[in-house]
Amino acid sequence: MYKYTNDFLLMLQFLTRIPININLNCEKDNFRKGAVFLPIVGFIVGGLQWIIYYLLNKVLPNNIIAVIMVITAVMVTGALHIDGLGDTCDGFFAFKGKDRIIEIMKDSRIGSFGAIAVSADLLMKVMAISYILDSSFAAAVIAAAVMGRFSIIFISYISKPAKSNGSGNLFIGNMNRIIVLISGLLSFGINIVLLGLKISLIIFSAVVILTFLFKKYCENKIGGATGDILGANNELVEILTLIIVVSTIRHNLF
Repeated sequence: MYKYTNDFLLMLQFLTRIPININLNCEKDNFRKGAVFLPIVGFIVGGLQWIIYYLLNKVLPNNIIAVIMVITAVMVTGALHIDGLGDTCDGFFAFKGKDRIIEIMKDSRIGSFGAIAVSADLLMKVMAISYILDSSFAAAVIAAAVMGRFSIIFISYISKPAKSNGSGNLFIGNMNRIIVLISGLLSFGINIVLLGLKISLIIFSAVVILTFLFKKYCENKIGGATGDILGANNELVEILTLIIVVSTIRHNLF
């Protein structure tokens, strides 16, 4: 039982700013086995956002609540995944050549493409969540966070490391089919409970396709994946999930 608790807390400690002030085993094997808990980490992050909505929905308008919800997720995660998106866009769109791209991605300073990407990411989330809060699909914020974390596992499984070292290599190439299967079933089950079967099938299929295409694009750019790319994929998947829910509501599909 201890090893499961250790690996779960390790994921919380590594991927969030939730204070877990204890010493944990953090070998590569712990990251592989702990990855199965990533959808739960997403559920916690999304759940905190939903709690913000629940507490404020009778006090503030939805657009203000949506901003607070997005800020909450940024604070809980320490902007880890958004930073990855910004670094990825800076590297991919500013220069050519694998070595130069990776060098730019490691730079802590943000460039024009990164700033645009982060701004667009936050704006898309705020607009989508604001629209969703007017419906019965407010729990989509939880579903989006869950699917984002599942996509980290999936892209780590199907990708190879683009560089010999880096925190991303704790996941990239370190996953196996059992981890992907369990985390996939867990994520799909959570989505069904929150959104229903039909929309969950669409979301899950779209997430797998997007992640696979993004993996191919990254291979073309730098020959594999890095930690920044894992974060970027998380952000893309969260936005995709929210957009699918918005489209479902707008066209009254289900």
